[in-house]
Amino acid sequence: MDYRFPAPYSLEELTVVNLPRKMAEVSGLEWTADNQLWAIEDESSSIYSLDPKSGEIINDKKFAKNTDIEDLLVIDGVAWVLESNGKLYEVKNPLQENQETETYSFPFKERRDFEAIVHWEGSDYIWVFCKDCKWDDGSKESSFYPFSLAEKEYLLDQSQKIKRKNFRNLPNLDDDKKFQMQPSGAAKHPLRDEIYIISSAGNWLATYDLEFELIDAFELDPSIFKQPEGITFDQTGNLYISNEGRGGAANLLVFPFRP
Repeated sequence: MDYRFPAPYSLEELTVVNLPRKMAEVSGLEWTADNQLWAIEDESSSIYSLDPKSGEIINDKKFAKNTDIEDLLVIDGVAWVLESNGKLYEVKNPLQENQETETYSFPFKERRDFEAIVHWEGSDYIWVFCKDCKWDDGSKESSFYPFSLAEKEYLLDQSQKIKRKNFRNLPNLDDDKKFQMQPSGAAKHPLRDEIYIISSAGNWLATYDLEFELIDAFELDPSIFKQPEGITFDQTGNLYISNEGRGGAANLLVFPFRP
């Protein structure tokens, strides 16, 4: 099969960086404003600073008791970390001795599983995506919710959905049913008004505009993307995607930006 990929990047031009055993279940990535690559690991409730060239851990610090941690953002020096039940951790002074953590719970108690969050400069919200929530129509759709940074609460009446049926209108897809709407990571491109959403369920990557209208979607080569969970960009547009180990070594895929 001839796999497509977003035009500024190439599957023929990528670097694979193996991650240490401690990062076997790396579930979220974030490139910070001071040019550092941070990551989280599914069960450790720690924030890690990684060397993007070697994959080695430079620094790490716990922000909570061990729990099911899924994605990471850094906004104005504050780390925001997502737990699978929708709880958000606001970590002030991350990786510092005077680190402080506050939490904000998702108000619904029904079965829910969240794995992706996204924010961009100028936005008042963090957008939080369902991977598997009871109120969604199986894998056909994914609800997502704005969390107000000003009010420090979810705005449930402003929820939206991304839907698999919208993929049917894309000319390059032969079977939209392959795409399970279960996002595992999301990131805003730093140089374009595009949001990249990745899913390990069904192995796909899709691009959306800032109104969450679908631009394009790509089935991912499972030999490269064995379990893609984290996604981020550095300031120059280079793309970073992390694969959980799935019984082997986790790795970091680095795609240079070629506009």
